[in-house]
Amino acid sequence: MNRRRFLKISTVSAVGLLAAGTAYRFFQPSDPLDNFYQSTKTVLTGRFGKQQAGTIVKEIKTAYAGLVPSVPYIGGKKNIFTEWLDYGVYYLAAYNVLKKAGLSVDQVGEIIFRTYETMADYPKWLLKRIGKLKYGESYISHLKAATEKSQLRRYPGDWVCEFVTGNGQDFDYGLDITDCGICKFYKAHNVEELAPFMCLSDYVVSKAFDRGLVRYHTVAEGDDRCDFRFKAGRETFVNPLRDGWPPKF
Repeated sequence: MNRRRFLKISTVSAVGLLAAGTAYRFFQPSDPLDNFYQSTKTVLTGRFGKQQAGTIVKEIKTAYAGLVPSVPYIGGKKNIFTEWLDYGVYYLAAYNVLKKAGLSVDQVGEIIFRTYETMADYPKWLLKRIGKLKYGESYISHLKAATEKSQLRRYPGDWVCEFVTGNGQDFDYGLDITDCGICKFYKAHNVEELAPFMCLSDYVVSKAFDRGLVRYHTVAEGDDRCDFRFKAGRETFVNPLRDGWPPKF
């Protein structure tokens, strides 16, 4: 299976902030969502069988195309959050299709989670090496600039966040998100119940790339902010998954 897209996600921060560097261009497939389609099909095959899973993925593609006109413009490629919003739109399409197939939001949430796990099927040494880049000066500077730009609130559907400087003991650096573009988009489509499950993908990404994310609160769960805190070499902890699957929201 083509899993290159997950390595592209590895160049993204907890909520989709892209890291600078030309090395990652190698991992970009022609279709930005190709790996999501392939990995979703793999997960669905275990539940529905290969043939029906293929049919469902085709329906998801159609549903996604139908949602695209309603996606708010937040700056295009100049905004590092645009790509993450695209992932959120994809999973809304998946949710809409799978609901018709009789699945609950909890079941769809697990499919999202397992899809990310499937995309993380790479050698640990490679993922950890990529994860270390998130603690370099270049990435930190890029992240700070992105958060400052977000505070201008130029686009209503965009993220708003603040960089948090760490003390080197409790955490190396953090990110407080007060406005989430995916939450806004889901609210506009009356599917706010899906948002907390999307947030759990951060757990998979952090654990795979050894990011050391600790997070207790999210906007999706009704808090005033998402409190991302990163520390190299630390065990990943995301509060709803404190006892493993299923999450306890």
